[in-house]
Amino acid sequence: MTLSILLTFFSTLIATPDTSIHTTVEAQAIVSDAGVTPFWMRSLQYGSVPMKNPGLVLRAWNGKGYNLKKKYDWKYEVEATGWTGKQNDFWLTQAYVSGRRGKWELWAGRRKEVYGLGDTAMTSGFYAWSGNAVPMPKIQLGTRDYLNFAKGWLGVHMTYSHGWFDNQGPTLNAYLHQKSLYGRLGKPDSFINLFGGLNHQVFWGGEAKEKGGQFDYYPSSLNAYFYVVTALKNRSIIPIDENTSWYDAWNQYGNHMGSIDLAFQIKPNWGKILLYKQTAYETGRVASLTTSDDGIWGGSVQLKNHGLIEHVAIEYLSTANQGLYVASFAKVLGLVDTHYPETENYFNNGASGGWAYWKKGIGTPMIVIDSETKFGGTTSFRYNAVKSFYFAAHGRLPAEIKWMLRLSQSKHGYIQDGMNYPNSRFIIYINQSSYQIEIEKKITRYINFGLNFSKDNGKLLTNSNAISISAKLKL
Repeated sequence: MTLSILLTFFSTLIATPDTSIHTTVEAQAIVSDAGVTPFWMRSLQYGSVPMKNPGLVLRAWNGKGYNLKKKYDWKYEVEATGWTGKQNDFWLTQAYVSGRRGKWELWAGRRKEVYGLGDTAMTSGFYAWSGNAVPMPKIQLGTRDYLNFAKGWLGVHMTYSHGWFDNQGPTLNAYLHQKSLYGRLGKPDSFINLFGGLNHQVFWGGEAKEKGGQFDYYPSSLNAYFYVVTALKNRSIIPIDENTSWYDAWNQYGNHMGSIDLAFQIKPNWGKILLYKQTAYETGRVASLTTSDDGIWGGSVQLKNHGLIEHVAIEYLSTANQGLYVASFAKVLGLVDTHYPETENYFNNGASGGWAYWKKGIGTPMIVIDSETKFGGTTSFRYNAVKSFYFAAHGRLPAEIKWMLRLSQSKHGYIQDGMNYPNSRFIIYINQSSYQIEIEKKITRYINFGLNFSKDNGKLLTNSNAISISAKLKL
């Protein structure tokens, strides 16, 4: 019944003939021996896969793309997701409208995105903004590709947006400030390209859901917004907000976080090689390079020709520094961290809540939100000191059967309290392994059939073995 309603709704959107408009409908059945969906089956899916099973997931998507031959054009996407079974829900995973002039675009709504430099197709999840949670509603102005300067030898990509958090954590009516700036050296078709840049996110404003604590209100005026955007600590530039607490006045307005990224790309005739580093940051002390070893180290090889193996990616994530020690690079340069030994405590921000939206982590899913662990919780990230190794690959079997493999072996811990005694702030680690193998076969021109086998084994997540069967219809 739900599927027929979705089909009827989306068929009305394509009544006007337009070859750039397309529709996809998908059904996915999931069952496991523990009633919990394994890690790689539910992660990096923009919150569209339920935590509990058995169940049925229904998705319907309709969208119009840009006509790049036009100087001005517009596009939209609408995607509805429904769950039935052990969990029941229905919402719009995507719903946005975008306008374009050349490479500039302005859009508003809920849109699937990731932020960072790396292998977007095979990653374990970019550090700050990974595509793990349901997309947040935003208004964004930026470029949809690199703007080329100096006869194409220099490229610049930038975004600036304002968004709205949900009210499912301890803070109500909070805002998102987000911006990014990336550069490219080398022409788009050069043999070698160098990339670098950063993304900056701020969870700010709002009020405490339960009043009477240390912080009931967080500044949300234009004056506060100035300090949110600039991250300046000199409060004499413009008057501070009257609701400013001592914490905001002497630190930063809101919770700032993101990644500073570097990438190196080689494009031989047979494919593409990509090496990248995403360095995690949450405060200005990143300038001291104390925590420069925290983040993602990654590399991938992609082949042009179709075959048994077409794409391989390897990543190592470490978030175990957090100010516990001074990174080797900082020691070599002789840099001093005036905030040592304070703890960064990634993805957490005291009373205002964690880096989550709709009860899913916004950043890398390898830092697992408490509610998805064996120990339970809400929107916090207790086990945020992580060391993980990740491998992924995909290719084609005979009969044009596509396959994809994901493997991760990780250690998850936390840094003990006792800021003034760094030697006592040891990390307690627990092990976790997660696996996934997925195959997909095109049955007809319009229908794809998929199988997904996933497994979790360890002390952080519920041990689980699951299988999902899916069918996708493209119109």
